[in-house]
Amino acid sequence: MEKNKYVPRVNQIDAIYLNKDITRMIRDNLLENLQAISVSTATTTSVNNWLNLFHFTQPVLFLKIQPELDLLIQSAIWLGSVGKRCSTFGQQLLVLSYDAEKLTVSRLALHFALTVLPGYIKSWEERRLTQRVEWFSQAITWVEHSALVLNVLNYFRFLKTGRKPALLDFLLGLDYISLRNNQRRDIGYKYLTRELLWGGFMEILGLLLPIINFRKINRLLKSVVYGDSTQSRRRESVSKELVAVQLTTNSTCTYCGERPTLPHHMGCGHIYCYYCLSANLLTDANFGCTKCGATCPEQGVLSV
Repeated sequence: MEKNKYVPRVNQIDAIYLNKDITRMIRDNLLENLQAISVSTATTTSVNNWLNLFHFTQPVLFLKIQPELDLLIQSAIWLGSVGKRCSTFGQQLLVLSYDAEKLTVSRLALHFALTVLPGYIKSWEERRLTQRVEWFSQAITWVEHSALVLNVLNYFRFLKTGRKPALLDFLLGLDYISLRNNQRRDIGYKYLTRELLWGGFMEILGLLLPIINFRKINRLLKSVVYGDSTQSRRRESVSKELVAVQLTTNSTCTYCGERPTLPHHMGCGHIYCYYCLSANLLTDANFGCTKCGATCPEQGVLSV
């Protein structure tokens, strides 16, 4: 393939994060499978007492060999990506690669050592040394802090130049190249446009919905559909006197159909939750009983 030395900064950063995620997924999957295989082997070949001992010592066993397992997995990942195809798994997903002309044997060896060995040395120092050597621990801490500072400085340099996003790439002089035959990154704006339209539409709904009086609209629609019967029921209810309300164990709210909370009524005999009734009256002063059409009396809602 014809190589293209122009690689967008965002592609280079995406390749780094993709490679980290893929490496973590492979490592976690392999460790889970190893643990599952060891458990299944133990359950089919051991007696109960030895099983209990194995399950007790299994986490300790994996803890002891964790540095070697990580070293083996990291080495296998590096050999299957950079060692074989001159590109990490994250770069391969984005059709990127290291410049093979600059990736000599010595640089490959240094890339392997600086990629795999630092994590192993840190794990070995934390889990293997029974007596922590003060100068060795301080040296590792100093190297970590120095690497963090250099990574930050290199990141700002990368933002300016667009080359060598990782500190390791800068130290070894490795550049990313694109294998898309000199085609720049294709950017489609259809999804972005759709998201912007939906975002604007949702903002409009968020502004309009709180100021729309749905209860009043519901009452007006009912008056249009059932106009004559509603008006006649409302006139009859106005002429009637207040009806005594009897609250029983089977009584439910006329509006929500649930057991009434703080039961109140409007003098027509139908029970409402206080919250259902007051909310409807606050949003619609002409609210009437949903069953008989009675309106709120002059003295207000009445407690049961």
